[in-house]
Amino acid sequence: MSKVFGIGWAKTGTTTLGECFKTLGLNHQSQRLDLVLDLAKNDLSRILELAKEKDSFEDWPWIILYQELDEAFPGSRFILTQRDSKNWLLSYQNMIQKKRQVSEKLNAIRRILYSLPFPDVSERDLVERYNQHNEEIMLYFQDRPDDLLVVDWEKGDGWETLCQFLGKEIPDAPFPHKNKGTYQPEEKKLGVFDVMKGWLK
Repeated sequence: MSKVFGIGWAKTGTTTLGECFKTLGLNHQSQRLDLVLDLAKNDLSRILELAKEKDSFEDWPWIILYQELDEAFPGSRFILTQRDSKNWLLSYQNMIQKKRQVSEKLNAIRRILYSLPFPDVSERDLVERYNQHNEEIMLYFQDRPDDLLVVDWEKGDGWETLCQFLGKEIPDAPFPHKNKGTYQPEEKKLGVFDVMKGWLK
């Protein structure tokens, strides 16, 4: 089959999508943050070489390269994982607070990926960037409905929807919901802006 790229923003069920790809027998590639600095140099050579070797992809840097990957690999399929923006923000906050992955190195990577001035970002900035990504994808594929699948695992999408799009038989395996978060009550939760600022001091 043709290559398939998961292009949903991080924390929208991308890990679940990756597990689906592997269950379906695809030679899968997930996140490769070591390739992100290549984007800043406008050098896609290593990224495209890796893409030649694999069947399926999700997470960074593939998320933001859908146009370039579409041009490089004609006939590819694309999957946009989505979730409610409020739930997405809670999930992002949960990741930051749980892993405490706040460093200048990671913020430099985030500045490239998000096109936002990390750590000087607000929750509104993050949600607007998330929505912008989804809107741009929908616009790009608006005349190509057969090439893009939009799914929301929280709304019940699963094997049937995914396998129909990929032309695969539904596997005899539970749907792999991965990285389900447990969230603090919203009123007790620090904002992403506050968390990042505090941990960088």
